[in-house]
Amino acid sequence: MRIKSLAALFLSALLFSGSAFAGDTPRLKIDETRITVSGISSGAHMAHQLHIAYSDLFSGAGIVSGGPYNCADNSLLTAMKRCMINTDEPLPVAELAAGIRKDAEAGKLADPVNLADDRVWLFHGTQDSKISAEVHGAAATLYGEFIPAGQIHEVDDVVADHVFPAKGQGKGCTEMVSPFVGDCNYDGAGELLSFLYPGLTAPESDVDTGLLEVVLPGAAEAELMETAYLFIPPACAGGEKSCALHLVLHGCAQSADTVGTDFIELSGYLPWAATNHIVLAFPQVEKSLVAPLNPHGCWDWWGYTDENYRWRDGPQMKILADWVKTMAANK
Repeated sequence: MRIKSLAALFLSALLFSGSAFAGDTPRLKIDETRITVSGISSGAHMAHQLHIAYSDLFSGAGIVSGGPYNCADNSLLTAMKRCMINTDEPLPVAELAAGIRKDAEAGKLADPVNLADDRVWLFHGTQDSKISAEVHGAAATLYGEFIPAGQIHEVDDVVADHVFPAKGQGKGCTEMVSPFVGDCNYDGAGELLSFLYPGLTAPESDVDTGLLEVVLPGAAEAELMETAYLFIPPACAGGEKSCALHLVLHGCAQSADTVGTDFIELSGYLPWAATNHIVLAFPQVEKSLVAPLNPHGCWDWWGYTDENYRWRDGPQMKILADWVKTMAANK
């Protein structure tokens, strides 16, 4: 147990060394065909897991510096060995794809046939010091087992470390400095959202980007913070207009109890969402210095919650999917 705890501490250190009162999610009118998810680092792994497990719910994903589904195979040591800076051991993509099909047949995942018309955007910086190009490439290759090539877009030519790429916001693009948003002269959020939702309009210069604090039901059961954040464009408030919904998952050391709302406000999602009627949801991982040891608030992509972590019944997976379904049904 101590070895696993120390390994968890090491892994999380490797990955990332204006609100209203908290309340219920307000009434919305969500277009259920336009629900997508994205994340960076551990959030990228979780976004990938959610997309695969709930392909009947999500119609696309943005993966920023993450690896392929089930790379860790319920093992922290495997996660550290082959799912980060791994340039020596080819990842078994065909085996991972076969595992997805097998688990879907067992009812643990949605039928991957749902993925066929989805869109996926992937980003990996040329100087990423935490996730190798080989690991990132395996995620793209795995998606290619289920999605036509024309619906998958990879960006791998931006000079960036393991940070969320932004334009005019954040710290240095090649520096691992909190809140791990890099001013890369590249609008990652805009490019991501524009690929997932073709035909978006560039943000207006002056838009309302205020956040709403809400209660995430069941958060404590999955090592999540009870407080989550929503951004609801004015046109979407009250459920009068049909809007898209995009779930955004922070990386390690980017949750609200570490950086406040800096990741949310600096990453670039808000202006694009405000201009294009996209509701944004920002759940947060609870940091923990005891079992499970998760001092940097990473999402579970190796099994610290339980062995079901990557399936539909995984604690974090189910709570996030149920929250999304509730928002979509709250009309």
